[in-house]
Amino acid sequence: MKSVFTSNQGVAEIFVALEGLRHNDFREETEALLQKLDDELDGAKPVWIKFHVSDVVNQKSVIDDVMSGGKCLYSVIGQAPTNGSRVSLEAYALSDGDISYAGADEATVIVNLKNYRLMYFHTPKLEGKGSYDQMAEEFAVADRKLTAAGGTLEANMQRTWIYCRDIDNNYAGLVVARREHFARNGLTADTHFIASTGIEGKSDPFDRLVRMDSVALFGHRREQVTYMSALDHLNPTHEYGVTFERATRLTFGDRSKYYVSGTASIDKNGQIVHPGDVGRQAERMLENINALLSNYDAALKGLKLAVVYLRDPADAAIVEDVLSKCLPVDLPRIMVHGAVCRPGWLVEMEGVAVKGNGDASFAPFV
Repeated sequence: MKSVFTSNQGVAEIFVALEGLRHNDFREETEALLQKLDDELDGAKPVWIKFHVSDVVNQKSVIDDVMSGGKCLYSVIGQAPTNGSRVSLEAYALSDGDISYAGADEATVIVNLKNYRLMYFHTPKLEGKGSYDQMAEEFAVADRKLTAAGGTLEANMQRTWIYCRDIDNNYAGLVVARREHFARNGLTADTHFIASTGIEGKSDPFDRLVRMDSVALFGHRREQVTYMSALDHLNPTHEYGVTFERATRLTFGDRSKYYVSGTASIDKNGQIVHPGDVGRQAERMLENINALLSNYDAALKGLKLAVVYLRDPADAAIVEDVLSKCLPVDLPRIMVHGAVCRPGWLVEMEGVAVKGNGDASFAPFV
């Protein structure tokens, strides 16, 4: 399924989420899914693809082979789809227009728009062995890539996804490394953090405990970035020791883009709402996301893509019943097995929204 946002500038942003159908052979299943993606994009240029797979250690090499030839930037995350298939994907693409693409290396793509540059990147290989060391290394690599592109972590990084193997044991190390790195780079509770999802996810090789995917924006003014809150629903994250923004709004001349971080069933005091009840947690999760968006001239109906994470895939039917009642029927979304960072949270959702409520004092997106 796909969603499209087009302004009068003529270049469309395209968001796709697809679930695979079970085949006897994983390669066949992946190739069939990519054919579905090609059909949905209808000639548009993909910027990145993220694969969510059931057995990353055995399946990543197959995807690497299928994707060889530089089709686009892609990531492979060990988060089994809850529909029983081996692979699902999410993708972002741009239609034809005043756009060019440049890869700084095999794990970076730079999108040159008329007025801005986007950079999507990750780190192919880490040397560190623990979650603290690997998270510190991820951010050190991010610093180098941002500097090479003429930017900084504080000014240009807009969104991260951090996947942690065995999150119940390894999350604490990455939290400390991230907090320390942010503090050294001027990101504090008094300035700002970065929109992010921190979730259970396996990587290849098996001893990689942390993996980070990132998006940076260049060519904007600082006042185009708004760090979002809904204090009557969710407390600031630093109050319980973590360092990320609940959501970030990027305002362009022709649109606003909203990156909604991984959001769970939490209240304004940082407490879990509805412990043990996954259905009611899903309802509160959506209420929180809607509160964030509503505070900044958007709503759930403006979502263009969503990913739902379940601690227990046996809860999929219960959560799906809630989502189908509350989210737009045509919203591209997938559901995968990924434990949330606090064991009592049973479900989490992230998303991206786009709305034509820009500010003419800024340059249009494209």
